[in-house]
Amino acid sequence: MGSTPPGGRAGDSPRVAEARSRAAERAVRQGTRMHLALWVIAVFTVVSAVQARPRPGTTGEHLVISLALAACVLSLVVAALVRGRKPEAFTVSLALLLGSGGCVLAFLQPSSLMVVPVSTAVALLFSRLRPGLAVLPTVPLTLAISIVAAHVSSPGDALRQGMAGALLCAVLGAVCMFARQARLRHDQAELLLAELEDSREAEARAAAVAERTRIARELHDVLAQSLSALAVQLEGARKLAERDAVAPALHQLIVRSGELTREGLSDARQAVAALRGDDAPVADQLTALVSRCRRDLALPITLTVSGQPRTLTPEANLALYRGAQEALTNAARYAPGSPTAVVLRYTPQAITLTVSDRGRAEGTRNDGDGVPVPPAEAWTGGGNGLRGMRERIERVGGSTHAGPAGEGWTVEMEIPA
Repeated sequence: MGSTPPGGRAGDSPRVAEARSRAAERAVRQGTRMHLALWVIAVFTVVSAVQARPRPGTTGEHLVISLALAACVLSLVVAALVRGRKPEAFTVSLALLLGSGGCVLAFLQPSSLMVVPVSTAVALLFSRLRPGLAVLPTVPLTLAISIVAAHVSSPGDALRQGMAGALLCAVLGAVCMFARQARLRHDQAELLLAELEDSREAEARAAAVAERTRIARELHDVLAQSLSALAVQLEGARKLAERDAVAPALHQLIVRSGELTREGLSDARQAVAALRGDDAPVADQLTALVSRCRRDLALPITLTVSGQPRTLTPEANLALYRGAQEALTNAARYAPGSPTAVVLRYTPQAITLTVSDRGRAEGTRNDGDGVPVPPAEAWTGGGNGLRGMRERIERVGGSTHAGPAGEGWTVEMEIPA
């Protein structure tokens, strides 16, 4: 399995982890836009305070203006530089410092637009906090800037200026609140959808396992019992043949039939185990297969296993085993007596099984360069055996390749780790 994507949690499925990662990316994008706006407002606040009357200074009223401006700029800069989640008290403190400084500047510099820093403080609260918590410091800040705006305005314009300040705070707060809520709902909906898809896949897998278990039970009841009964009958026939001293050829035929029956029973049990999802080491299966092929197909076969063996899925085990079986059968058919090598390689990236012979296949022809060309139905996928091998390997995510290798032929099957 791969590493958990950024924003994911340990134990999440890849789909859920990806949904969390996208949610984290959306939060970062929204935060970046907010930080850019804070920098712009910091510059605006400094320019507005410097141009207004009275200007910042170091004595009396001018010092108060300087301190209030410093509080506004400091809170805006800190809010713009902060990344990631911070304690709620930290956000509330920044907003109160920014709003208080803005109210002081609005009171001492009536010509400045200090309602902007105060409304920004409200926007900061609603963009980072829950609405129920954000509204608590928002109410006093909104009332304060409304009262200050009304107080410094002319008597006939006091009500309109006070309402304008309150309205700006309310609008910015509502916009930030709805933007945050929309993002959170989007994140929640995407996460729920990912979990629903995981649940459906798990349900489908459970149904498939149940069906495969039923098929395995039927196969076991039909094939295994029939082959077991046949093996018993052949064993009885062998004993009768020994008692009656039948011809050696007939005795050998009965013995070999019993062996083939037991091998068929073993193969049936292996297929049933794969359907049930039982683990079976492919290396052990190949060892038994190579031994049988040496005896039955008269092939000088060598088996080599390299790398660190690891457990495969039952489907992958069975696909490699059947692929090796088909490749060895073709080697015996089209290159009888040829030295044949079976190589099973475990690498960090994949498991590769290669079956190659060094002889020249029967019924082949030479092309213009003297390279032997096998029958098309055997090596190009026209035959049902190799087609079935290719389909098995592809169903477990692997790939196959068959082609000439020197004077012989090679079949390679690879399944990703």
